Order: sequence, then C-alpha cells, then structure tokens
Amino acid sequence: MDTSDKVFGKKDKYESPAIKNYTAAKKAFDEGDYSESLRLQTFAFCIDPDFTPTYELAVLTLEKLGAHDEASLFKNAITDFNNYKPFYDLGHHFINADNYRMAIPFLQRSLILSRNSLGVAMELAIAYTAQFQPEKGMELLKRIDLGDSFWAWCQLYWCSLLSNKPDGIEEFISRTRMQFFKDNSAIRNKNTAAIYAAISKLEECLLRYKTVENPEYIIRIWHYIQYGAAILDYFDNSIAENALKVAGGRYVAKFGSNSDVKMIICKLKEYLIKLERYPESIYILPGRNSEILGKAISKIFGVDCKQYNRNESVQNGLIVAGDTSEFNGYPELVNITGNTVTFALNHNWLENSLIAPDVCGFMTQMYIFPWEGGSPKINPETNKIDKSEPDLRPAEEIAESIAKEEVEINPDFKDILEFYYERKDYLKGGLKDSFKRLHYNTDSPVKGSYFC
Repeated sequence: MDTSDKVFGKKDKYESPAIKNYTAAKKAFDEGDYSESLRLQTFAFCIDPDFTPTYELAVLTLEKLGAHDEASLFKNAITDFNNYKPFYDLGHHFINADNYRMAIPFLQRSLILSRNSLGVAMELAIAYTAQFQPEKGMELLKRIDLGDSFWAWCQLYWCSLLSNKPDGIEEFISRTRMQFFKDNSAIRNKNTAAIYAAISKLEECLLRYKTVENPEYIIRIWHYIQYGAAILDYFDNSIAENALKVAGGRYVAKFGSNSDVKMIICKLKEYLIKLERYPESIYILPGRNSEILGKAISKIFGVDCKQYNRNESVQNGLIVAGDTSEFNGYPELVNITGNTVTFALNHNWLENSLIAPDVCGFMTQMYIFPWEGGSPKINPETNKIDKSEPDLRPAEEIAESIAKEEVEINPDFKDILEFYYERKDYLKGGLKDSFKRLHYNTDSPVKGSYFC
C-alpha cells in the first residue's frame, strides 16, 4: 500500500510551519530509515503540535519499529484530537522516559484543551525546568490556581529559585515544616518522607544560593548551588567569545586525550589538597574506563588503589568512576559517610543519574575516552578525517602513560579553587551540608543546546 495516501490524506498540509520537517521525516520513512524519521518528527511536533499528519506518520513509524504501546498513544490522540487526556498521556509518557523536549508540545496542547488543568500545568512546568527554562515553569504556575497542593507550590518555588527570584521560599519552607513535621515521627511516615526530602533539598539549595551574590548563569556556579558539587574544567567567554551561548560552560562533544585526563587529575589533586580532603586510598568502580582512570589517579596521587565493592565501608577514600552513570548501581553512596569523596571524569548533563558526584572533571553530552577509539583525527597522508583506533594495552600500561604526560595547569584555576574553598562548608561533606548526595536531573537555569 502507498503510505502517502494515508499520511497526507486530504489535509491542507501547507498551512503548517512544520511541513518542512514533516516532509523530511516522511522521506526518511519512505526510504526505510525509521529512526531518522522519528528524529525529524520531533522537530515537527515541537514546531506545530496541532498538525495531525505528523501523528499519523508517528503511528506508522513506531509500528515499523515494534513500539506498539507508544504507537497506541499517538493513535488515541488522532482519534480524540480535541480531548486534553490523550495529549497529557503522551506528555507524561515522554517525561517518564526523560525525553522532556518531546513532552513539551503535547503538554502545551493538553493545557489549552484542559483549560489550565493543575495536573497538566505541573507536568509542563517540570518539563520546562528540565529543558533549561525554569522561568517558563515559574510564570506558568503563577497564573494557575495551585490550591493547597504542596507539590505544585514546591515546583513553583523550585522554578523561582532557578530563575534568580527566591522571594517567599523561606516562608514556604517554614510553613511546610509547621504543617507536616511537628515531631520526628512524621519524618518516618512514608506519606511525608517524600515531602521532607523535597523541602530539605530546596532548603540546602537556597542556603548555597545565598553564598553567591548575583549568580551568573555559568555551570560552575549553578552546579554548586544545586548539588554542592564541583566541576574542574568548564569554559566561559574569557576563553572563547560567545562560548557560554552553546552550553553555559558545558561541553557538547569532547574527544579525550591522555594529556587531558592528566590535566583533570592534577586539578583534582590541587582541589582535594586545598579543601583538606586528600584521600588515603583510591577506590575504583568496576569497568575498564574506571580502572584506567583510577590507576592513573593512584600513580599521580601516590596512594594505593583497590576495587570498590558494593556496600563497602570506606574511610577517607576517593571513589572513582569514569562516568557519572556508573554510580547508578550503588545506592549506598547517596549517604556521605567516612569522609569519602566521589569523582567522575565525565558527567553527561542530559542524563538523569542516581547522584551528582562530589567532583566531576567536566560535563558533556558525548565523551569518548582516549583509549576507547573512535575520536576524529586528521590523516596526514590523505588529509582526510579518520577515527582513532582503540588502545588495547592493559589498564596498568595506559595508566602509566597518562601519569607520564607533562601538563601545566592554567593559573586561572586558582580562582576556581578559591570559589570552592570560600564555600567549602556548603559543599558535599561540608559542615553545613545535608550529608546526602542529591539525585542529578537536567533541571538548570543554564541554557544548553542539543547535539543531534
């Protein structure tokens, strides 16, 4: 069957601003590239969530890919196109999948159709905030009747804090404590435990916010405010003009080298010395990336290393992972005990994770470790771009190579160290911290662009 009859039908497709993206998605579908078609449909939905042919194409594409449950969500939307519920279900589905960009257009349509339903507004505010637009979430919730919904008010004040408008947050925290936590037994009640956690997070973030006067929208400052955590390598306008406009000091794609890794390790060493948290041992999470990194840190720091085991009791140790996602299997690390520090070389800023490590080397959307292979490089013979080959040597040898690299830390790093040193009590493990590592999500006022 010619799918174009079903997809195009007799709709006046040229009236939609999404027609260019839709047409490209349709072309990819007809060529059998279904994943590419879905990617292009994302742009069409974001531009015009009212354009029905994109929904019909999504159904066909998802069925080709075997995603029948997801296809049913789009079928329901087509069937009842003026009912808010199918679009709420779509938005909620994509929020659960951490695909906030895709959730937004469906929730926007649902909000209009529902005539400003609080439930829909809450989901949309969450999606805005996770897409670096907390001010949109704040303005949306300000014009909705929040009633006595704790979670709606909490989301409003979270958006307000990230929008540099903290007025009313302290009063909200005080009211909530008076209402729910008159004695310690309430904290142990499973119905109020989540409320206690949310209020505690808001309170500690507000405390850190107050330690920074007129915070700029650069990732070093807001990562500290939100998580009490440090970043060792980020870039700003002093390095490249308009650099902040790309990802607010974060990287999009980064291709590693041994000298880069050595530089981060040297910065980590200076950081831990400055904050008087130098480790007695290095604990390495399982995996080749973590093993190479941990052994290199051990050599440069001059302290022993060992593999970390789940639920192991650690005292004065540095727990090392190549990537933040590797901490996801260790829920015990949510609690800070034994003067431990968690470190990840790379932190993906578009992926939620169990914890934000106490220190990360840098934040990227995509990072290739130098020994993995696949990094682009110029072939001097052909003058074309090739990809590097993986380094298959034993981890010990690669770690030794990293340790032998000669690097020199930029003098500007001293200013970064001073920023953290002046606020060391508010950092994770500090005297004024909650002693719980916070779940990392993509909520941030620091704008960022997607690498597609």
